[in-house]
Amino acid sequence: MRYCGKLELALAFVATLSAASLPATADAQGFSDDRSSMEGPGFKAGRLVLHPGLSLEGGYDSNVFLQDTNEADSFILRLVGYLDVATEGTERQSQGDSNEAEPQKIQFRGGIGAQYYHYFLDRIPDNLGADAHIDLSYNPSKVFSLQVRDIFRRTVRPFSDPNTVQGATVSYGHNSNAATLDLVGRSKSQVLEGRVGYTNAVEFFDASIYQYGNSMTHRVPVSLAWRFFPTSALIYTFDYARQQFQNPDQVLASATLLSNNNRISNLIGYNGAITERFSFTAMIGYAAGFYDRDLAEDYDGVIARLDTRWRPRPTITLVAGFDRDYRPSFIGNYTLANRLYANVRFTLAGALQLGVKTWVSFDRSGLALSPDGTLLGNQPNREDTRVYAGIFGEYRFKAWLALFGEIGYLADFTEFQYLGGAPLLDPSANYQRFDAWLGLRVFY
Repeated sequence: MRYCGKLELALAFVATLSAASLPATADAQGFSDDRSSMEGPGFKAGRLVLHPGLSLEGGYDSNVFLQDTNEADSFILRLVGYLDVATEGTERQSQGDSNEAEPQKIQFRGGIGAQYYHYFLDRIPDNLGADAHIDLSYNPSKVFSLQVRDIFRRTVRPFSDPNTVQGATVSYGHNSNAATLDLVGRSKSQVLEGRVGYTNAVEFFDASIYQYGNSMTHRVPVSLAWRFFPTSALIYTFDYARQQFQNPDQVLASATLLSNNNRISNLIGYNGAITERFSFTAMIGYAAGFYDRDLAEDYDGVIARLDTRWRPRPTITLVAGFDRDYRPSFIGNYTLANRLYANVRFTLAGALQLGVKTWVSFDRSGLALSPDGTLLGNQPNREDTRVYAGIFGEYRFKAWLALFGEIGYLADFTEFQYLGGAPLLDPSANYQRFDAWLGLRVFY
């Protein structure tokens, strides 16, 4: 594998870790969010390849509203459809008269998807989730190149207490969009690569009672990578973000104190392959956040990331790591999270794929206050231990037809008790949830 590919993977890995600049709620969109890893040969249309897909899924959620008492369970019907479009890969292009394909000046991948949810619970109306993405690179292998990306996601699964005046009519629609422009420069030897960019990220909610969380974030990410072995690189990243809430009057009347803020973070570390079977990323750095409102608590401290990947056999992949990061939060404005994770995935007979995914996170919020300055709960800071464990599998009857299933357990353990009555954008108490999905997927 050429080094430039390794370098792009390294920077993509760092960019993915840095992308969590906005608060988010977990909401699975289907069996896998990475559709490119599951697509078939596609339909060729000129220099583009079309990859459609459709799945019908049945699920069960044991704790729909993430409550510690009076849990409400429900069966769920989910219908997922998507269409992805991409330029031809060099491997497919070279399957003609020429032995070697010319590097493409423009590389493009995009797509749209929709997820229809029907809960067999009267308190939740039917709703439609959605996603869309564009990733365009101009001159990707040249000294100077340009990359344009846009990612939109709409999730609709409940994320908090249903104690709302609207009752069953409330929508849990959570919408986010991030548009990024990156300028990339490389040395002719491909030893050095740097990039500087701008990201505009917006986040907004359907229901008026949750719109105090609507915000816009301006980010300026910078990164530099230096190759010192064929498959190794030293990486440095810097990120500045300015977050502004879009409804000041609602923020002042909300259940929790929120503040416009400036955040900076930087990381330095190593990414590379030690052997053909083992690779890792190790980074350490510093982050700080400064909040406009006097009552809001600032933060600063060390952040770190460690990700190890081992492939003892071509059909087995093991991933394990540690992540310490400051993240935006609707309680206390930020959360310091220390997360350990481990995943394993293996393939049997080329048709059956199985996997296990686990993580545990030890989280501590900033000073959790109401807008009037009183404590939001029974403790100054919210501290949580969050745990997830899941298993999944997929069996391919044909190259275009697959049966898949997933079982997951999610739990939050905390002594923090919310004292207010207004609705929160975060689960307000201890909770445990089991969910299971079984579906049939058609794709090409």
